[in-house]
Parts: sequence; C-alpha cells; structure tokens
Amino acid sequence: MRKVLVTLPFLSGLAVALAFLFNWSAALDKRLPVYVQRRFVNATELDACKAIAAAMTTQGSKVVYPLDLTYSSLIEHYMASSTQYSTCVATPASPSDISAAIKVIGSKRIRFAVKGAGHASNQGFSSTPGVQISMTNFQQVVLSGDKKTVDVGPGNIWDNVYQGLQGTGVAVVGGRVSGVGVGGFITGGGGYSFKTNQYGVTADTLVSADLVLPDGTLTTASASQNPDLFWAIKGGGNKFGIIHNFKLKTVPQGQVYGGLRTYTADQVDAIVNATLDFSENSKDPKASVLPTFNFLLGQPGAIVLGFYDGPEPPADTFREFTSTTEIRTFTNDWKTRTILDLVKSAPSDLNGGQRGAFHTVSLEKYSRPLLELIVSELKYYGSQALLHSGELISYDVEPFLPYSQYATDAAWPHSTNALPLNLYFAWSNPAEDAFWTEAIKASAAKITAQAKSEGQNLDNLYLYPNYAVGGTPSSQLYGPNLGRLSSLRKQYDPNNVMGLTTYFAF
Repeated sequence: MRKVLVTLPFLSGLAVALAFLFNWSAALDKRLPVYVQRRFVNATELDACKAIAAAMTTQGSKVVYPLDLTYSSLIEHYMASSTQYSTCVATPASPSDISAAIKVIGSKRIRFAVKGAGHASNQGFSSTPGVQISMTNFQQVVLSGDKKTVDVGPGNIWDNVYQGLQGTGVAVVGGRVSGVGVGGFITGGGGYSFKTNQYGVTADTLVSADLVLPDGTLTTASASQNPDLFWAIKGGGNKFGIIHNFKLKTVPQGQVYGGLRTYTADQVDAIVNATLDFSENSKDPKASVLPTFNFLLGQPGAIVLGFYDGPEPPADTFREFTSTTEIRTFTNDWKTRTILDLVKSAPSDLNGGQRGAFHTVSLEKYSRPLLELIVSELKYYGSQALLHSGELISYDVEPFLPYSQYATDAAWPHSTNALPLNLYFAWSNPAEDAFWTEAIKASAAKITAQAKSEGQNLDNLYLYPNYAVGGTPSSQLYGPNLGRLSSLRKQYDPNNVMGLTTYFAF
C-alpha cells in the first residue's frame, strides 16, 4: 500500500515531514489489471453501456470499458475500499448527454453511481459495479463579470477552483486541503472551510445549481426557482439528480498566512493544551486551526494546519502553537502565501489508495477531558494497528467560532454551531474491513458518551454527512428534516431512479 500518509480530515502525524521517504507509487505495481479483477460482466448493464454510448451525441462524451487505459483513473477513489469495478464508465460532456445517460439507466433499472473527484469514503456513494458516470468533463471555473459569483463544475477539486480564481482578488468558501472534490463536498451538507467562521459552510454560499433530474429533465434550483429542490440538494447527497454546475458567491481574497506544523509524540500533550486554549479564547473569525492527532509509523504525533485570512496575524493569534517555550515544532511551514499555496501545503490526495473509513461526532465544545480521551483512543487503536493491518489512526479536531448566523435553510440542519470531530482509520487488508468499521463506530460512541457525561446536549447537533460512516441512521444526520426530505425525494423521483445508487436512506 502507499506509504505517504497525509490526511485532513485528515492530516497524519509526521506524514508531511516523512512523506517522500516512502514509495507510495509502488502500490500501483501491485494491482492486478482491472479486467482480471472483474470475474463476470452483467449483460443488462453491458447493454445499458452500449445504449448510453449510442444516446450521447456531444463531442467529448464517451463510454469507457475496463481495457481502456483511462478506465482505472475514472473509477479510482481516494480510498481503495470505496472503489468498485464498473461494467463501464460514461463521461458525458454536456447536460443533454447526462440526461441521455440517466434516461437509459432509469429505463433499464441498472445500478449506477455519479463520481466527481472520488473523495467519498463510503462504498457505493459514488462507485458501483454497474455504470459509473464520471463528471470529469465538468471542470469549469467561470467568474462572473462583476466578480460576485463563480460557476464551478462538480468534476473539479478545490485546488482547481482556487487556481482559476488566482489573481482576481476573490475566492470561494471551499476545501482546506489538496485533492478534495467539489460535488459531494457541497451536496453532502457542507462543507467546512477555513472561512466558515466568516461565512458559514460552502452550501451557505450556494446561489444556484444546474442539474438533471432523475427523469432526464434539465432544470435549475435556487432560492427563487424550485426552492424545495434547492433546499434538498444542500445535504441531500445524490438523491435528487445529477448536478453539473454550482454557482457560488465569491468572497474577497488577498494573501493569507498559515500552513502545516508537525509535532512528535512528546509534544502531543502540549498540542492538547494549545487546542484547548485556542478553542476557549480565540475570537478572531479570520483565524482557524485544524489540529489532528495521529498514530503513524508506530507512534502518536500531531499536525496543526493553521490559517489566517490576511498576510500577517496579530501577534497572539496562535500563541499556544507558536510559543518556543511551551512547545517544540518538528517541522514548520507557516508563512505568508496565496490560499492556493496553503491548500497545496496539505496534500491529502497523496494519502490515497488505502482502505479506510471516516466517522464523526458533533459537539457543543471541546473540553480537556474530551481531548484527553481522543488521545487515549488514538493510542489504543494505534496499538491495534499492527495486529489488523492498520496504516493510520487519525482524529481531526475542528474548533470553529459560532457560525449559525450564516446558516441558510438546508436539508442538513447546521444552525446549532455544532463542532465536528472527524475520525479517520486507514488499513491495508480487506479482511480487516469489519474490524476497523466497528472500531471507528465504537470510538465515536465512546467520545459521544463522554461529551454527554459532561452535560453537553447533543440532541440537536446532527452529524455531518460528509464525515459519517455508511449505515449511520439518517435521523442522526437530518433530524426533523427527514420527513420533508423523504417527501421531496418521492416528488422529484417518483420512479426511484436514484434508488439505483447508494446514499443514506430517506
């Protein structure tokens, strides 16, 4: 498996400093050709592939089969456990060809999935043994003439969006690390950003979305056009059609300050102290930190991704993380830079190719007992790694300021200022899937119990869908919105075409 272990949610302990000491590309040489791994072909799905190829007429649209040299990259996901070997991959190049493809899929009732950048952690959410629809041809980044909005395609990663806006004086409320995709990031309820303290989650800046409905109809959803649909796609995942364009509000953007600092095992307690201090005392909405506690290469460690929305932070902004008397840094690249450069300083995409799972807890606050429990859980599951092919154990702490004032009405309820904790476990052996999936659930449950024992009321702090492990009850994600979501799904998809792909049930 790959040995470059950088993540965020995500960031792994000393991985940034050690990453290029390991041959991550060697994993490619160990993979069997995909046509060997596929043991049979479903005849109905193969017929559908041929029908889709005949129905798509736009130049650049095509259907790719397993022997094609581009096939592997089109089905590949960030986590190997999310990848499935599809009968074929359709790459539509126009909304009309998306419509043609979904009409064939609906008429033949075959399995399918829609893939943007492939960062979904749950198998089936954007992968399938049937027909994979890849949005790779939808990577537009088009700034409006007045610079107030930007059209962004779901095939992009956020790096591309920041690159496309470089030098314009504006950016978007987008992803924090390299390699994270646009499509699921928004429709999965979010996403969380360096700028969440100032503007909310990315879905709160969504102006409109152009999409193909499950019956093939082309439409637009916004606050004024199909407002129910607009509400539903902000957290409703892949259940309401295929989005081919997001129109996002832009925000002012100049130079920023930040990057990665890494810390060795003897500094973990100091990072706990620094995180607690920042969480309790920071009042500057331009400042954000993302401390991640990791077990990697047989020992615990930490990484802190720091961000300040300006070229230089006030002197005491990150005092506990930068004090040379309180803490010793192993590596440090915090500096003034562009937002694109900062995002690229955390290349979580290099961590791909492992099996893995995310899960999450939503909290009112981070307390010392909670942070100490997180470190204890880290060490415990780290001790299990050698026994169960574990590659990385990671707990990502996200201490935002209150952001409910920016929250828009959406399928995923997020007006309660919930603070997410992201758990990420990675391993190499498929035989250990059940062990690690149950382990990550158990760890999240233990942390939840600790928060409740402290008196935290978590009843209306709904779990963030993009971090939740597959099979999480939808009531824990959508709460009082679940009934409306279910009704809207029946309204917009009476033939249950989107039921042929996988997501949280509603």
